[in-house]
Amino acid sequence: MMLKELCKISLEEQIKEIDTKITDLQDRKRQLVVAKEREELRRFVEAAEKNGLTPEELAMQLLERRA
Repeated sequence: MMLKELCKISLEEQIKEIDTKITDLQDRKRQLVVAKEREELRRFVEAAEKNGLTPEELAMQLLERRA
């Protein structure tokens, strides 16, 4: 009976470890998605500026397209 209890504890610890890793990886994924979105936005604004648009003009054009 003791062996079964030890195995159960070990399995529970393994599950807890995996849950912790999953949470950590999900947090890291969220951070990477935010970083990716910021980089895409930065490139978008940079391209607009190269075409002679200010960030304000770019925002106005995007808002007009939505309407």
